[in-house]
Amino acid sequence: MNSQAVRDQQRTEWTLCAGAWREYRANFVEPSRPITEAMLRLADPRPGDRVLDLACGVGNPAFDIARRVGGDGHVLGLDLVEAMVDGARAVAVELGLGNVEFRTVPDETTLGVPPGSFDAATCRAGLQYMPDRAGAMAAVLDALRPGGRFVAMTLGAAERCMPFRLTNAIVSRHVPLPEKGPEDDSGPVGLSSLKELAHLFTEAGFVDLRTEVFEAPIFEAADPAAAWEFFARTAGPFIPLLTSLPERTRQAIHDDAVRTFGAAFPDGPVRPTGEVLVVCGRRPD
Repeated sequence: MNSQAVRDQQRTEWTLCAGAWREYRANFVEPSRPITEAMLRLADPRPGDRVLDLACGVGNPAFDIARRVGGDGHVLGLDLVEAMVDGARAVAVELGLGNVEFRTVPDETTLGVPPGSFDAATCRAGLQYMPDRAGAMAAVLDALRPGGRFVAMTLGAAERCMPFRLTNAIVSRHVPLPEKGPEDDSGPVGLSSLKELAHLFTEAGFVDLRTEVFEAPIFEAADPAAAWEFFARTAGPFIPLLTSLPERTRQAIHDDAVRTFGAAFPDGPVRPTGEVLVVCGRRPD
């Protein structure tokens, strides 16, 4: 699959779940706050800064950054998917934040911003989906002023991320998982090597790299049934597969998920964790 086909497929998949990402914001924003705090600590947005958030989704971490930079600062969130951007705009209104805006971009290499116009940039769980990661890194570097900071976060391999480990096992017990060609490494755990992530920074020209690897909650749900509902409605790449199945198979998967999540979390809410990779680099002065 060529790069444009990958992007077109992603637009389709993430449009299907954009409404659910807004609806379920409370299930991932606060539970995964350790990830947000790590990114903000490294990006170090300050009052008055201009910050770019690439692959912004429905506004995480853009809204936290907007609060940090204050009324004299500005945050621009960019995403491929119009429905995600619409959701982020609506949440910004709900939160009363007037110093953040959201736009769509045609691809990860065409950001539509002047060179050297941002003090910092972030990309949370987005680089792993991009077919042209090197091009995205170059575009962010160009958008930053000299000395500007870029922080990217991705997730470790599926076996080190409980949500994917559990859900992959659940679905594969009933239907084959979609296969990808050897050239297609995009996806939720498509960039799960810290070495590979850091290499993208150095190859793009970033300096003074700092890295962090830690385990953190990915989402929280009240009970096993709610956990499966959250996954089934927000996991864009799985939605076409699940909706194509007969009702009997979907029910069997649902029942399996309730048993599996219940066995993993017998004494409280479902709060699966995963390995988090974070890299920060600076544009040379």
